[in-house]
Amino acid sequence: MAVVVQSISAHHTHDLRRAVLRDGVATAVVEFPGDDEPTTFHLGAFEDDDVVGIATFMARSCSNLPDMIGAFQLRGMAVGTNLQSSGVGTSLLRAGIERLQKVDVPLLWANARDTALGFYRDRIGMNVAVNGYLDTTTSLGHHRVWLVL
Repeated sequence: MAVVVQSISAHHTHDLRRAVLRDGVATAVVEFPGDDEPTTFHLGAFEDDDVVGIATFMARSCSNLPDMIGAFQLRGMAVGTNLQSSGVGTSLLRAGIERLQKVDVPLLWANARDTALGFYRDRIGMNVAVNGYLDTTTSLGHHRVWLVL
């Protein structure tokens, strides 16, 4: 599948955040603290004129690797359910990694849903923390993942 990845506004992430990350709950909070910080950027994957995937990257230190000054966190990555496992997520994440590498960001990390750990580990090559946890917002199991850039 050929998708085009480009920068989008935080507002343009909300529909997919709500649909995929918050199970379509109309009243779910889909604005993240830091969405509008000057260092934060949002990417959208487009198929024709439709946003089919999103990812947000924000400057945040990682408690697993606190000495990695200038780390970025991946937040709110989502791909429409009909296109999951089609390469859209890989395209989004690789575009974000490329952008971060251009400005010498040393580390990308995320709190990944347990159901997506294979994607982060096998397709992207991210490390997975040994201990997981239950996310209080979604009640889903998560693990910290990271990639030294």
